[in-house]
Amino acid sequence: MATYRGEPIDLQPTDGMREEAQRGLDWREEYGRGGTAVGVAKARAILTEDELSPGKVVDMYAYFARHEVDKDGEGFEPDEDGYPSAGRIAWALWGGDPGQSWSTRKREEMMRIDDALDGARSATSAGREIKAVACSYKALDADRTFEGYGSVFGVVDSYGDVVMPGAFADTIRKAEGSGRMPAMLWQHDPSQVIGVWRSMREDARGLHVVGELADTQLGREAYALLKMGALSGLSIGYSVIGERYDRDADLRQLTEIELWETSLVTFPANTDARVAAVKDARSGSYRGLERILREAGFSRSEAKAVATAGMRALREAGAPDLTADEAAALCRRFNP
Repeated sequence: MATYRGEPIDLQPTDGMREEAQRGLDWREEYGRGGTAVGVAKARAILTEDELSPGKVVDMYAYFARHEVDKDGEGFEPDEDGYPSAGRIAWALWGGDPGQSWSTRKREEMMRIDDALDGARSATSAGREIKAVACSYKALDADRTFEGYGSVFGVVDSYGDVVMPGAFADTIRKAEGSGRMPAMLWQHDPSQVIGVWRSMREDARGLHVVGELADTQLGREAYALLKMGALSGLSIGYSVIGERYDRDADLRQLTEIELWETSLVTFPANTDARVAAVKDARSGSYRGLERILREAGFSRSEAKAVATAGMRALREAGAPDLTADEAAALCRRFNP
């Protein structure tokens, strides 16, 4: 039996789901329309896997929520012209009505497990969502202060969502007006506030944040873990205010988000994203990163420029930029 957060949960597809998935594949082959490669993969998983993963349950629930409107289109019902429509075929690939009912039930079971383990209703169940994102931290000169990105624009996550530029503008405006930023939590636990966000702003990459960890046991422990590379991501808790659906790409574009909190988390969405550089405020040393850069072939002046001031300083020194592969390899060496 599958498990969710260590608790057993039955995630075996029903016969009705399997019938719908097979029907969708047959229709798609016959009519040459309906669904995407993601939908085809989902149908095959329903047909071949003994149990689906919790992540696939969430994917299914999100798909049916987005595509409920397709039922209103011509050709969805057998007595309508154009049956089966492209929307009806896609619906079948994801398990059809049986899959919608099943994923809703299973999501509710997972939420009950969250409630039991966390001692409080999860953020998602209260109309809020949680999204982990690829992120790197860098400590600043002030002790226990660091910066990073709480969200990166234009990146499609595992739920088929992409955060759009401007999504946080209203949250930032309200926070600056009130003088109160969204909360900084530890692993999305509302009982563990570990610091404050000193600033938030949108730039070309995403939501840039600067935070200060509290001078408490948990805050000091979090900062120590951050410097070690044990913490490797940020995750946001939010409500969706504005969205639009890109039918061609089969994804949801989040155009306005009400940000409730941003947490330091152990696992980011992108498992390749790790801490690239952390400065100990007391020693002011970047020697570890500088050594790695020297071993990678950089000159002493170039390595020092990267280690102390980042890529902008490197470009100002006239050195060539790293390629994406080189940067990724460098980060893996620094934080394997």
